[in-house]
Amino acid sequence: MSRFNASAVQAAVFDMDGLIIDSEPIWQTSEIAVFSSHGLQLTREDCMQTMGLRIDEVVEFWKSKQALADVDSRELIEEILEKVIESIRSNGTAMPGAEKTIRALHTRMPIALASSSFPEVIEAALNRLELRSLFSVVHSAQKEKRGKPAPDVYITACRMLQKAPEHCLALEDSPGGVSSALNAGMQVIAVPHPDHRNHPDILKAHLILESLEDFSWPAP
Repeated sequence: MSRFNASAVQAAVFDMDGLIIDSEPIWQTSEIAVFSSHGLQLTREDCMQTMGLRIDEVVEFWKSKQALADVDSRELIEEILEKVIESIRSNGTAMPGAEKTIRALHTRMPIALASSSFPEVIEAALNRLELRSLFSVVHSAQKEKRGKPAPDVYITACRMLQKAPEHCLALEDSPGGVSSALNAGMQVIAVPHPDHRNHPDILKAHLILESLEDFSWPAP
């Protein structure tokens, strides 16, 4: 049974990668290619371990495993970002139901985006999908001291919307993102990757959907 309370919601805050745009495969392909060129061989299953993290945190995660120790972190980040932005601009596609959901909520309340991605990636994605004008606030966790699962990016997004977190809805797809929004004091709708469907942090969301195609407002 849903624990979601739609009557309390005054604004909505969306994650981006894997929720609005089908960019997780793009990130994975880019990370695998760049890390491989520097001697670290990863699989897509390996990349799932860092889903939802900022790219600087992804790089440091793999460096902490005694990999890539002699490669400059900034160099790795820039190489990955270049590949990701190029792929999004040429091949980026919306996740099922994403545009419908964004437009449905936009007609009812202010909406924001709170993403772990760099601002350049966010702009490339929103422009590719022609959704940028619908968001009152666009905020990157790169501007925060801590990325998800810390609540910082969501707390700031709510403040920019001039709404208390308890009156804001977060829409997320990753375990770390769900934790971030819950830690901020928000209600959360999770739309997880199938591999994360039964993850303990996903199960803490107020409502879990298989796809944004299943979204309706007011939510059940």
